[in-house]
Amino acid sequence: MSSGRFVDLIVGVCSAGDYVDRRRAIRKSWFLYARSHVSPIPEEDASRIAMKFIVSQGHPKAEKEQERHNDIAFVDAPEGYGNLWRKVLLFLYWVEMTYEYRYFMHADDDSFVRLDLILQKMIQWPSERFYWGYIWNMGPGRPFTQPIRDPRNKSHMPPEQYPLDYYPPFASGCGFALSRDLCRALLARALPDYRLLDAPFGIHLCGLEMCVLEAPVVPVHDEGVRPYRAIPLFHADTVVQHYMRPEEMKPFFDNAIEAAARPLDGPTHGQTAADDLYKQLVDLGLLRR
Repeated sequence: MSSGRFVDLIVGVCSAGDYVDRRRAIRKSWFLYARSHVSPIPEEDASRIAMKFIVSQGHPKAEKEQERHNDIAFVDAPEGYGNLWRKVLLFLYWVEMTYEYRYFMHADDDSFVRLDLILQKMIQWPSERFYWGYIWNMGPGRPFTQPIRDPRNKSHMPPEQYPLDYYPPFASGCGFALSRDLCRALLARALPDYRLLDAPFGIHLCGLEMCVLEAPVVPVHDEGVRPYRAIPLFHADTVVQHYMRPEEMKPFFDNAIEAAARPLDGPTHGQTAADDLYKQLVDLGLLRR
């Protein structure tokens, strides 16, 4: 067990070493929730959030960034999309040695995270057996996701890594959270390598065949996590927005700060009509959230 700094939440952001522009955009936007006087998060609460980029070793540009910002955790894993699962597990090992923490959250470096809304939700989160995010394969009418076997597809899963025909429920990798006991359960086993990040968490926490727990976890689905680009992009109730371009991060942050200062039942940045249209299109199945 670590005897290090206590935090309520440790956020790990997977990032490729060369993606300097993405890390810069995040530092100038949602990382400011824990570092800026404009943040709606009280200073005492902000002090209990830790945020780190997860980067593979051997990147001089990232090493220079670390000298200046001290917000990168370097892990001994190869670069590339097919190694994200290993990167995150190694990061969790490092977190266990460095922090006392309650929850771990993963985010992509093209995701925006409303940390102010996350902290509000955390008040209601259980301390154990908690797996939260946008959950695939869960809920009435939702089809089960089959592993993609075509090696030309970015999201393909080789049968030698996962031979079953369907995935159990799992959270989108763009932004999900785990209670510490689940992180420890994953680290306590010698788990196989996977070339995908998100599905293995469901495989080992929610599935019957390969679960590391005595009983599978029922994950918590949150529509506020948006794995697709929304129309319009900003919504006041968005908790995680995926597929953000670097130049969109700061304007999104400014909108989020403005939204946080308004009553929940107040107008949403002049977008009421657009929000209503968007909801109607989602309800009709013409758009995804």
